[in-house]
Amino acid sequence: MGTLLKIVSVFFKVGLLTIGGGLAMIPVIQQEMECLGWLSPKEFLDILGIAQMTPGAISVNTATFTGFRVMAQSCDGDLLLACVGALAGTIAVCSPSLLCINIAGRIWSRYREHDCMVKVFSILRPLVTGLIITAAAYLVLQSICGDVPLRECLGSISWFPAVVVAGAFLLTVCARMKPLYILGLGLLAGIGYGLV
Repeated sequence: MGTLLKIVSVFFKVGLLTIGGGLAMIPVIQQEMECLGWLSPKEFLDILGIAQMTPGAISVNTATFTGFRVMAQSCDGDLLLACVGALAGTIAVCSPSLLCINIAGRIWSRYREHDCMVKVFSILRPLVTGLIITAAAYLVLQSICGDVPLRECLGSISWFPAVVVAGAFLLTVCARMKPLYILGLGLLAGIGYGLV
């Protein structure tokens, strides 16, 4: 029961304090998971990859998979309790947004042109951009360096993930290729690299 309450409190806090959507939540979720010892950086990256590939918001998918995994570990693999953990994580991360929309929606629609609101959002936009850039940098470094500390990473860069990251970036920016095709190419590259 203690683990379930911890899942709810952690993901409620993440949902309440993170502004800017799922990508902006990535650094916050990652820090919480690693500080609590629930996930290693590699496990978090794996869950994030799964959350990106499955339909739905990345924050909701991450909360679902993490709640499932943490609850399964604490209850010796009990599938029913693991599903309860997944549901608890999902509801907890979504609840703050639902509450804010229902409570503050009318206030927002009435005062959104007010000078104070305009100033608040002019401050929040660069903050959200910074969080998204941090999440992107973390994902790139984690996929290239793995669990190696950043200062030691430059000497131990794995060439295959670096090529995949650079290729995905170039295909997105230069060729304007659709993300689904890039994911498919990455999958094929990973399968081919595993067979070599």
